[in-house]
Amino acid sequence: MTLSPRELAAQKIQLQKEQERLFKDLLGVLDALDHACDHWQNAEQAYQPQPIPIRTSASLSKPSMRQRFGQWCTHLQTYFGKQPHDSQTAFAQGSPTDSMVEVVGSARDGVEMIRRSLLEVLHQRQVVPLEALGKPFDPERMYALGRQESDSVAANTIVREVVRGYLWQDRILREAQVIVSTQSTDDP
Repeated sequence: MTLSPRELAAQKIQLQKEQERLFKDLLGVLDALDHACDHWQNAEQAYQPQPIPIRTSASLSKPSMRQRFGQWCTHLQTYFGKQPHDSQTAFAQGSPTDSMVEVVGSARDGVEMIRRSLLEVLHQRQVVPLEALGKPFDPERMYALGRQESDSVAANTIVREVVRGYLWQDRILREAQVIVSTQSTDDP
């Protein structure tokens, strides 16, 4: 049975709607991957060898989160009658081991690889990011979440992109959510 032109057009429209829904769902996954990349980047920086800070009497009274976690792990292992492993002892003392640095770096690389693969697939399907940062505000493509005073850029310029927008076949798939600059008003 062959379909009429009207039925074929209806199927094509339905297919495009399903594709658009799928792409929007994938953009949510992409946002989560962006957050994960930021997280692992910050974690990797935290495990990089840092210069030894000068400790003041105020800082000596407050152990870092890493030290408190290490102390907690040591306490639990002592409570359960196990000796702490060398890497756990190093963690408790605040010095990262090579294996921790390797794990964090590997996790970051893996998340970034998945993110790049997803971006490539979306690009092949003509889903591209909407360039917003530093551009003039366009209400057709962007949603302003707020305003920020700035003398360094022209009024109505995007100073921060909160959520990246995307185009699909030159149509808006998702608006960019942005912060727009305003000129400061100096009232005496």
